[in-house]
Amino acid sequence: MKKFLAALLILTITAPSSFAATAKPTPKATSKAAPTKKALPKKTTAKKTVTKKPVVKRKVYARKSVKPTPKPVWPPKGFKENDGVYARVPSGTELVGLLSSKTTLAKTVAACEASACGAVYIASATDCAWWEVNASIFGPSFADITSYVPYGTLRMLLSGTRAHTVTPVFLVSTEPLIPNQDLILQTLGMKKDKFYGYVASGQSLRQIAGAKINALVSAITAAEQKDIASRLAANAITDIQSQAELSELPARVSNELTSYNLNVGAINVKCWMSAATESVPSTIYTPILNR
Repeated sequence: MKKFLAALLILTITAPSSFAATAKPTPKATSKAAPTKKALPKKTTAKKTVTKKPVVKRKVYARKSVKPTPKPVWPPKGFKENDGVYARVPSGTELVGLLSSKTTLAKTVAACEASACGAVYIASATDCAWWEVNASIFGPSFADITSYVPYGTLRMLLSGTRAHTVTPVFLVSTEPLIPNQDLILQTLGMKKDKFYGYVASGQSLRQIAGAKINALVSAITAAEQKDIASRLAANAITDIQSQAELSELPARVSNELTSYNLNVGAINVKCWMSAATESVPSTIYTPILNR
């Protein structure tokens, strides 16, 4: 704050000598009382209210690097070729990896835990309007468990593909991996999911049954005898074939309890360029009674 001082002014007045016979007494200078200093109001500086502007976050856009997609190798390596149609059966490791890598195949995975399944890669040199894939399911013979015979045939019709496009096809049958599945589950008093969880972990039917193994053998044997009699009555097998199956029944049941393997083979692939006259896609599995 600046301070302001008031100055004190004192005036002295003297009369001229030519106009006065006698000197008038000079009036005494009277001093005026100094004015009282008024307190000046203090200057107040008003604080300016500063309004902060909202901070606007700027989006930082990272430059995306696009990797070039490699061109598919053609013709595909490891494929069998016939008149411009290519096919290859994947290994077991490839099949497991393919099924586990795609969540969209959850239903396929569930189906293949209980039924005989296979797979094939297909491709063609030209566009295909639709595909036809045929395959057979093989298992141990009822009469001779050391030899494998067809259990059924699978026919699949698939949507078309463009030329040079490799597509995996999953061959899913309804042939149970374990014969007499419902009877086994009923005898063991076990849920299907739990049962096939044991199967997937590598346990044999004998291991899964445990103390109930004798009851299971009796139940399976009775069911197989009934099936043989039914096929004989329907003239699906002869009397000689029926006797052969009955004689081999104990060995077959024993094999079923220890290890029972089915496989998918005899795969045939067709690329159709004309319009389909059947329902596409579709899957038909036809079991063979004479095994």
